[in-house]
Amino acid sequence: MIIFRNLVVAFLISFLQLPVSEVSAQKGYPENAFISPVDIPIYLSGSFAELRANHFHSGIDIKTQGAEGKNIFACADGYVSRIRISPYGFGKAVYVVHPNGFSTVYAHLRNFSPEIDKWAKSEQYRLQKFDVDLFPSAGLLKVKQGQVIGFSGNSGSSQGPHLHFEIRDSRTEEPIDPLLFGIAIKDFTRPTINGLRIYPANDESRVNGSNKPFEPELKGWGALYQLKSTDTIEVAGDFYLGLDAHDLMNNSGNKNGVNLFQVFADSVLQFHWEANKFNFNETRYINSFIDYATYHRNGKRYMLTRKAPQNKLSMYHSIVNDGVISTLPGKTMQILIRVADGKQNESMLNFYIKGVKKAAPVSPASVGAQTFSYRNINQFRTAHINISLPGKCLYEDTPFEYSAEASQPWSCSMIHKIHNPEVPLHDYFEVSIRIDSSCKIPVSKLMMVRLNKNNKPVYIGGEPDGNFLKARIREFGRYTLMADSISPVIKAVNISNGKNIRNQETIRMTISDNLSGIKTYNAYLNGKWILMDYDAKNNLLEYQYDEMLLAGKNEFKLEITDNAGNKSSYKATLNY
Repeated sequence: MIIFRNLVVAFLISFLQLPVSEVSAQKGYPENAFISPVDIPIYLSGSFAELRANHFHSGIDIKTQGAEGKNIFACADGYVSRIRISPYGFGKAVYVVHPNGFSTVYAHLRNFSPEIDKWAKSEQYRLQKFDVDLFPSAGLLKVKQGQVIGFSGNSGSSQGPHLHFEIRDSRTEEPIDPLLFGIAIKDFTRPTINGLRIYPANDESRVNGSNKPFEPELKGWGALYQLKSTDTIEVAGDFYLGLDAHDLMNNSGNKNGVNLFQVFADSVLQFHWEANKFNFNETRYINSFIDYATYHRNGKRYMLTRKAPQNKLSMYHSIVNDGVISTLPGKTMQILIRVADGKQNESMLNFYIKGVKKAAPVSPASVGAQTFSYRNINQFRTAHINISLPGKCLYEDTPFEYSAEASQPWSCSMIHKIHNPEVPLHDYFEVSIRIDSSCKIPVSKLMMVRLNKNNKPVYIGGEPDGNFLKARIREFGRYTLMADSISPVIKAVNISNGKNIRNQETIRMTISDNLSGIKTYNAYLNGKWILMDYDAKNNLLEYQYDEMLLAGKNEFKLEITDNAGNKSSYKATLNY
């Protein structure tokens, strides 16, 4: 029997290898349209559609040898269509439209080329804002293939020096895997399969006699993985699968994502997810694509075959019975799972499911609870909270849970546990929380907060609504109202009152806030607004000397405001 099964596996491996290369050859993207955006070997610290927090990764992350300042090149002729500068997200980014119908994006830059930088700064000064989203007219900033358009950096939400690079369809703005355009990387390494979960699909289903997910140990490496202790799992009724996998490149230790996930039952394709492109409107469906509860508990992301009713992710290429597989008592089926990376290196996991007789259904744990529908608007009200949740927020019908705790000395309302944080939400819904009658703090200083796993408050905001404070939230969990009456903190890094600053090239300040966060920041020299770059992850403001700094005495002033309206300022006379 074992010899026969091994022969079947060998046949399937040889049979199933063919479609991967054939499918990739049929994508129809021009392979010679773009050159590399860097002049160093490409090693990736992030792959296309990699599983990230609340989104699929929209490009590839190219390592820059641990350094900033590497030349970044336009991959083809075109013009700059957008310049985004933000202390968060992509940081400093350039968008280039090309005549071939595609656009490229270059993000987390340290700075732009002189021509682009000059125009962007003039707009920042005109708007008196660091955080800007600029759209130069078509043809104003033309670029040629191979022209330097910026320099690599670590701006925005980047966690280390690298280039985030994208290729998009200019018409739809959909990001496409850059590897499909022939961007050269060295990758002959197969994906690694880390874990398997087998889930009972309903109350009557059992996996090895239990109604809870089963997670067998795996063995193997390279092309083929197997179950460690046995090759057969007993299942009663219906089941679906979850897979944890990552990909490695040659000469790189980064654990990147896979691009293909397929499941075959007795050689018949049951499930096919493939990441070649997607739309930004659907990226949050990742929370339904993965086992969100397990991710919330321990950070592991298991890709699921089961498709929830409200999951509209376009990356599903083929799916039978919404990814749920049925068994028959006494019948054994072969399950073959295949994963592949963007260079079509693949790995497989093979095992068997033996059908057994169904058991009596497990009684639902939440009998009598109100069920929130994914089709309709859902309302929940008490004397202390109002909830209005549109169906589009949910991926499927959900038995709703609610409880409340008494207010604490540091809170201005009861603490409301709104359902379960292990259940994902796709969109925002509205919550109003009653302000305690004993609260004497001005409403303008109140805000809604979410209490995280460590019971620390995360700012949400809100606006007055009679005796309530109303806000929009996109996560279940524990919520309450708090006050923020403490002003932000300003610290000078390299200046002091009366200091001669001729031997330095920048003015650097740190700013921070204890709760609601920084809302505005404005700096002035001699009464005129100056541009200070804001690096939010390091709480750093930095002014690069320009024509606003005058010879002799300069009066420097910095004003910041937090989201509760608390203000702080700093003044110094500086000599230059």
